[in-house]
Amino acid sequence: MRTESDFSPTWAVPPGRTISDLLASRRMPPEQAAQFMDLSVDEFDGLLTGKCALTAPVACRLEAVFGTSAAFWLRREEQYRVQLAELAEGVDPDNAEYKAWLRSLPIKQMVELGWIDGAVDKRAQLRECLKFFGVPNLDAWNRTYGETSEAAAFRTTDAYVESAAATAAWLRRGEVLADQIDCKSWEPELFERQLSKVRELTLLPNPADFVLRLKQLCAEAGVAVAIVKAPPGCRASGATFFATPTKAVLLLSVRYLSDDQFWFSFFHEAGHLVLHYDKESLILETTADGPKSPMETEANQFAALHLIPEAFQRRMPDAAKSTLGIVRLARDAGVSRGIVVGQMQHQGLVKRSHYNDLKIRYKWD
Repeated sequence: MRTESDFSPTWAVPPGRTISDLLASRRMPPEQAAQFMDLSVDEFDGLLTGKCALTAPVACRLEAVFGTSAAFWLRREEQYRVQLAELAEGVDPDNAEYKAWLRSLPIKQMVELGWIDGAVDKRAQLRECLKFFGVPNLDAWNRTYGETSEAAAFRTTDAYVESAAATAAWLRRGEVLADQIDCKSWEPELFERQLSKVRELTLLPNPADFVLRLKQLCAEAGVAVAIVKAPPGCRASGATFFATPTKAVLLLSVRYLSDDQFWFSFFHEAGHLVLHYDKESLILETTADGPKSPMETEANQFAALHLIPEAFQRRMPDAAKSTLGIVRLARDAGVSRGIVVGQMQHQGLVKRSHYNDLKIRYKWD
C-alpha cells in the first residue's frame, strides 16, 4: 500500500536503520553485535528502533564494532531527535483537525478487537492511533491512507455507511497481519493453479480446518491472506493490494459469515490478482449501487466459473428445482452446497429466502 515517497518526507529515520544495514552487509546477527557492544538483546533492539537513545558510550562501542567514528553516530542521533521534534510539532489532540480525525476512527472497536491499547487520556489515544497506522502525524496519514482508492480494490455492500477512516483502519490491520506472513515471491500463474486446491477446501465446514491450509497454499504463490473483521463504517468485504512488488495481499472481512459469501469473496479477489494485478496502481471497485466496471464483472465471472465450472453451470436450472438436485450438483462439482445455493440465488434460479439451510454459517472466534 505504501510507496517510497510515503516515507522520505514524513518520517524520522533512527541511527538504528544504518546499524541494521551494516549488520546485513556484514551478515552479522544482531545477537552477536549486542554481545560485542555489551548490551542486552532488548537494549540493542531498542537502539535499532530508536526507542533507546544513542549515547556517547554507545557511539564509542559502535566505532569499535563497525569502524565508523563515534562522532558520526552522535550526529546521526542528533539529526534523528531533531526530526522527531519537527514531526511532533502540531500533533495535538486539542487541534481541530486531529479531533475530527480521532472522531472519524472506530476507536472503541479498534480497542475491542485488540488493534490498539485503550487509553483514557486523549494525547495517549492520539499516540496509539498514529502508532497503529505507522505514521508520525496527520499529514503523513493523509499522504499514505487518505486516498484509499489508491491503496486497494474493494468489494462493498450498500447496507453500511462508508467511512474512509474506518476503511483505512481495516486496511492497515490487514497490512500488519500480512506483514507477519512469510510468502514466496508473487507468481500469478502458480497462484491460479493453486486455486484448484483451494476449491477443495470449500467442502470443509469448519474454518479451523481450512483457514491455515488456505493461507499456506496462497503463500506458496506470493499471496498473504488476511481475515480482518470490518469495524463500523467500513463497507469493504474484500481488498487486494501489494505490500511489496513481490508480495500480494488478499484481505477479507467475512461480513456475512456464510460459506457461499466467504468463498465467492475469496475467488472474486483472487480473480483481481490473476486478471488485473498491477504493482504500481490498483483500482477501486464500484459499489453495489452503481454500474459494474468491466473488471468487476470479470472478477465475478472468474469467481463463478472457478467455483462452479461451465459444465456444471448448465445443470443449475434443473438442479434448482429440488434439494436433492442441489445436493447432487454440489457433490458432482466438488464444492459445498452453500456455494451452489448462493450462485443459484445470485442468478435468480431460486429465491433469496430458499435453501438457506444448506449454507454453512461461520462464527467469529
